[in-house]
Amino acid sequence: MPRMERYDVVVVGAGPAGLFCAEHLAAAGRRVVVLEKKAVAGDKVCAGGLTEKDLELLPVPEELIEVKMKESLLKAPHVTMYTRHPKPVLFTVDRKALGSWQVARVRERGGEVRLATAVTTIGEDHVVTSQGERIGFRHLVGADGATSLVRRHLGLPVEKRIFTMQYRIPWEKEPRFEIHMNGRYFHSWYGWIFPHRDELVAGVGGDPRYVSPTWMRRRFRRWLQREGLDISWARYESFPISYDHRGWDFGRILLVGEAAGLASGLTGEGIYQALVSGKAAAEKILGTKSSFPEIDRIVRYNHIQHRFMRVLIRSGIFRNMVLDGILLYLKLNRRMKMRVSKALT
Repeated sequence: MPRMERYDVVVVGAGPAGLFCAEHLAAAGRRVVVLEKKAVAGDKVCAGGLTEKDLELLPVPEELIEVKMKESLLKAPHVTMYTRHPKPVLFTVDRKALGSWQVARVRERGGEVRLATAVTTIGEDHVVTSQGERIGFRHLVGADGATSLVRRHLGLPVEKRIFTMQYRIPWEKEPRFEIHMNGRYFHSWYGWIFPHRDELVAGVGGDPRYVSPTWMRRRFRRWLQREGLDISWARYESFPISYDHRGWDFGRILLVGEAAGLASGLTGEGIYQALVSGKAAAEKILGTKSSFPEIDRIVRYNHIQHRFMRVLIRSGIFRNMVLDGILLYLKLNRRMKMRVSKALT
């Protein structure tokens, strides 16, 4: 049996949550290692959008920002709301570049990151990797996404999950940041268009318990055609998002980000939740905090969105009327419009 290495903390998964957690732990002098099954950190299918609240937590350098958007378009079937904001509300990045930058920050603070190293088995006080290594831990952090092995080890099911699909479309025209809500194409969810340096990312998602992925894929392609988005040379991508939150603190084992089910089931937003929970897990391990109101706020915020999602699901043939009414109300009520904008950014 190979000799077992020992660490204060083993983090499984090198996404924003796991790397942010490891950075804080390493900066505090803890011996921490991040184990990532892929060969590249941050290699995840994602629209790649950051908001101002994300950047307040994670000071991404200017050179990593691809596009900054001050203009946004929110569109329901018969109501359109164009807004020019006083400062950028969307910042897009390449997820691989972001991951590489976060890895460097962990290593600069004395932490280890091992890529192409999958965790195959989790024991009471150690993990076993695909290379046959046995790595001991005092604390284990599950940051391994929607299909989390650490979550499965805890016996937590995932019943609430969104499927997503998107195209990366070559684009040389003006950048577009748009959110489209239309029951004809997206059921109770929405379509998005995010700008990047040389492309647009257009996508959609939904909960397979309520809408068929096959139905959504057909409608999605019709919507793309209607919007004049040519996918002849586009790259298709698809990925799941977990929003089944059943706790995050399990003593020696903690879950963060999607592994904890903290993403939004309505919007799919997850990077902010990943950063907040990654930092909270580090603070829990370090003993610097005993209460975590930031996590509580995320859970409450997600519950509000989930209630709204259930209203849309149950509205049936009146869904588009509901969407038009909501957008018209926002358009006419400047105060509420600003509150919604602030919550989203």
